[in-house]
Amino acid sequence: MRQNIKINSELDALRVKEIEKIFYEKYNDNTTVVPKVTPFRGINTDLLYIKDNKILFVKFMDTSEDLFSILDEELIEVMNEENELLKLKMAQLHSNISFNYVFIMPYVNIEDAYGFDEFVNENIIDKNKLKNIMNNPKLLDEYLKKENNEIELNLYILDICPEYYDINGIYHLNKEFKKITFSQDDYNYTANMLIDDQLEKVLSIKYGKTLIEGPTGSGKTTIMLSRAIKLARIYPHHNFIIFTHTKQLCNQLRESVRLLYKENNNLEVHTISSFVFKLVKKYNLILDPNMLKKDYEKTFNNLIKQAKNVIKNKKMFKGIFIDESECFEEKNIKFIEAFLYEKKYIFNIFYCESLNIYNNVNIFKKPLEYIDFNEKISLNKNYRQQKNIIDFSNRFCENVNEYIKTLRNNVNRDLYKKSNSILKNGITSQIVKVDDLEDQINAILWEIEYLVKNKGLDYGDIAIVFPYNKKKLKNGKTIYFQYLLRKALDDVNIPYIIGDDDLTKHAKKTGITLSNLYFIKNLEYKAVVFCELEMLYNQTINKEDQDYQINDFIGDLNKIYMVINRASEYLTITTTFNENSSELIKILVNSINT
Repeated sequence: MRQNIKINSELDALRVKEIEKIFYEKYNDNTTVVPKVTPFRGINTDLLYIKDNKILFVKFMDTSEDLFSILDEELIEVMNEENELLKLKMAQLHSNISFNYVFIMPYVNIEDAYGFDEFVNENIIDKNKLKNIMNNPKLLDEYLKKENNEIELNLYILDICPEYYDINGIYHLNKEFKKITFSQDDYNYTANMLIDDQLEKVLSIKYGKTLIEGPTGSGKTTIMLSRAIKLARIYPHHNFIIFTHTKQLCNQLRESVRLLYKENNNLEVHTISSFVFKLVKKYNLILDPNMLKKDYEKTFNNLIKQAKNVIKNKKMFKGIFIDESECFEEKNIKFIEAFLYEKKYIFNIFYCESLNIYNNVNIFKKPLEYIDFNEKISLNKNYRQQKNIIDFSNRFCENVNEYIKTLRNNVNRDLYKKSNSILKNGITSQIVKVDDLEDQINAILWEIEYLVKNKGLDYGDIAIVFPYNKKKLKNGKTIYFQYLLRKALDDVNIPYIIGDDDLTKHAKKTGITLSNLYFIKNLEYKAVVFCELEMLYNQTINKEDQDYQINDFIGDLNKIYMVINRASEYLTITTTFNENSSELIKILVNSINT
């Protein structure tokens, strides 16, 4: 792991010192380095150096010669106390792991050990020792202890660096670290170490307001969760909070925090609703349950007004993270922001305009323009999907961007962002045209059989997605599509589960997932069959339509974009419509054939 010398952080605990950069340059053969490791509360190290399954914690000291001449004995004592604390914690919790901890002091020579002779000899690398090591890097090996069992070592790294792992991701991308499988509460989980460029973005944290923008699959939620856990671990006496729009993602993130951050007592995960109701309980805000049932929106807005008045000037959080921010209203983001510290706060907003699948799409208003960001980060690598799926998605993005500009030439930005593949393979996405509803269901059954028998997928790897569970037709009749599909699967004994708020990427999937598009938003599958696009309300549009109709049409394109990007390897779209009857289908067909 070499790219982490590009970490750019304003936080002292994450700042890369000049000597670190030199260290990374020197040690690039047969070694692995994990940056900015916090093995236990109160112990923040600059890196974990690994060679031949032997590990060495390293901390670089910026202490100048003048300062050391005044505080030499006190500094040596403080470093020794930190070393002893690490040894004590390791003996209590990881007695089977062999390790060492060294403090590198590039600007001072130690002439007097003040009774700490053993500690100074074994755990401090001063200016003279460092010069010799830089001339002969193999001298650092003298500070390594015994070799560790590889499996035990990988489990240990997961335990002390949980924020650097992705739970239940589809692909194992970082081959330097083993994929770890473990069980808890009768569920099986996998943990994969993030790769270098992800870690670089996780650790490059700055104070102030930061916008992290990227298309689906670019790792926004992964980076957000890793940042939040990292900050909560290095600042255990401060509080942090994650906000997300959907209850489903809230459940997923809470489960991830529970799995990764075992000592969690300073990191919360909320929707705006669950947070406000927490404030109601904590500060005894006035709430009439009957009014809540009668007029939820009005009553909820009243609670927010009460919260603003009662909790005025209460700065509760050092760090606030908002995921799915494209779905948040301006007033709610401003409400959330008021809970930040006044100084040295971290406010991270994660955004993808084309993932707004709800009713507040407005392409004529520049997004988040009411926030004065200190930093903007653009993500463009795709970690979720194989190349051929991404190629199709990118062509879809190009076609939609061009189409929008033909409808309204005053929209001069690209609403849909393309991504770059880091994975290869995959098959070409396909559109299957059928004659009627019965043919569509038969095509779905055929696709399932093909994926399982010919491609070796498990039922749990497959999702069948449709816009809505039911739709009312123009003749007044209602099609209960989910019911029809369930009956067809029952008839051929194919197991399935139903998408809801409790279905997360951590959940055990005992069959094919059947879901409307709202419950699939935060999930990923090897194969997705997207059907019944006829249910989408805005099939055609023209220049003469009003702006609100254009927004509605883009809202349906957003829904399509979201669903097609839930697939990592196989994507099939079935429809009874053709290019002449639906602009949506025309854009999809052009994206397939381009």
